Amino acid sequence: MPQSSQAPPGKLDQYVPPLLKSKWTLVAICALAVVLRMAEAIIFPGFEYPDEIFQVLEQAHRLAFGNGIIPWEFAVGIRSYLLPEFFAGIFLAAEKIWPGSYLLAARFVISVFSVVTVYCSWAILRRFATPRAALIGAFLSAVWFELVFFGPKAHFEVIGGHLLLLGTYLVFPYIEDIRTPRLLFGGFLLGLAFCIRIQAAPMVAVLGLAMLAINGWRRVAYTVLGALVGIALAGFVDYLTLAYPFASIIGYFKVNLVEHVSDKFGRAPWHFMLLNFARVWSGALVLFLWFGIEGLRKSRPMLLLVAMAAALILGHTAIAHKEYRFVYPALPFLLIPIAAGIDRVIGRLYPDNAKTLVFTLGGIAMLSIVVASGGNFRGHFFRRYGETKAYQIIRKDPNACGVATHLVIWGEAPGYTVLHRDIPIYNSYHDAEFEHVREGANYLLSRKPVEPGYTQIGEWLEDVDPLYLYHREGGCSDRFLNERLRVRTLEEEIRPN
Repeated sequence: MPQSSQAPPGKLDQYVPPLLKSKWTLVAICALAVVLRMAEAIIFPGFEYPDEIFQVLEQAHRLAFGNGIIPWEFAVGIRSYLLPEFFAGIFLAAEKIWPGSYLLAARFVISVFSVVTVYCSWAILRRFATPRAALIGAFLSAVWFELVFFGPKAHFEVIGGHLLLLGTYLVFPYIEDIRTPRLLFGGFLLGLAFCIRIQAAPMVAVLGLAMLAINGWRRVAYTVLGALVGIALAGFVDYLTLAYPFASIIGYFKVNLVEHVSDKFGRAPWHFMLLNFARVWSGALVLFLWFGIEGLRKSRPMLLLVAMAAALILGHTAIAHKEYRFVYPALPFLLIPIAAGIDRVIGRLYPDNAKTLVFTLGGIAMLSIVVASGGNFRGHFFRRYGETKAYQIIRKDPNACGVATHLVIWGEAPGYTVLHRDIPIYNSYHDAEFEHVREGANYLLSRKPVEPGYTQIGEWLEDVDPLYLYHREGGCSDRFLNERLRVRTLEEEIRPN
């Protein structure tokens, strides 16, 4: 049996008030986390990347309400309907309770689930550090800007990352005497996480090897059994919705790793993820490296968390197509050791009292705000803000009968997920395409400052080129309905504008 890594009770337990060690304190921090994530979703209603809309929420809207644009991945059957089916159920339930609240309800459910990061930080640090470290870790996970920003978003890596973290905690090899049902459920979550985001495989592999070395084959066997159930569920969903079981996983490998289709959507150098840590965290990186090193000292549990995070980051160095959001599953695993390091540093440098703790939590919050509002990340909050607001305006007009996009890439607008009206959307990026379908739409989304024959309704300046919403009086011709944006092919997607 491994030696327990739990810190012995010390003077921290003497000075930390009972309230700070109470489960109600954890509930309050979780509530704060949900409030921050929902505030971000409401104040900044745009979307960070088209995948969130067209790979998940747009498909959920199509399943729930009958209209939605089908991207090429779903057209050829290499995307799982596991998440779209789940969110379609949320959409339908929300519409019955409060019409028009479907998207807000989805954001709320994702935000609530994202408090997994808060709970797991609290639970792991209470066991392997101190009560004060647990409070610091929970608060850091609640307020750190990247977790707040991505927390309410329906990205595969976000939801898969939360499943991975919770599954890891349930089967964590340094926790002794875990019962079989917990191992089975933890494995089930790990299996689902793998199917939702197969890029998490290196993290699961590191965890599995650690379990085998520390706990032996029995715990691994129960965990694998649970994982097989989760994988089987994903395969069954593919069987019901795609060509054959596990079609989404097999198709993903074939299209992206064999045929390298994802490379056509952008390539990045091997060090992209590492440099983006330095770019996004800026000056906080120096502090976090210091705290992280302190948190790792003589702590094998913290070292395992960092090793899992490193496995994901290094795994992405071998993949040409990279985006910063891909690193999200690793972030909670890094913040836990950092919180342990913060606790150790302030324990050595400052008095062990409540005032020190309050200043520490305030410093964490301020650091998060400063880094988030810096030039290296601030623009993320405003991505697709204008396009989303424009579609919200169109949605409220009962006389809206068609939308055209001129000099605007169709994926930059949020589709029927936000429009929520069964009216045609025309992909008319080029001048000739727009002139062809002009009579088919009485609303126009454009980058052109003046569109003859239209009245400007709105203007947004969050991008290099301003975005304009125009409206013209009159109805829409139905001569172009067979050209409305419905299904996208791979050839259309990789064709330059």
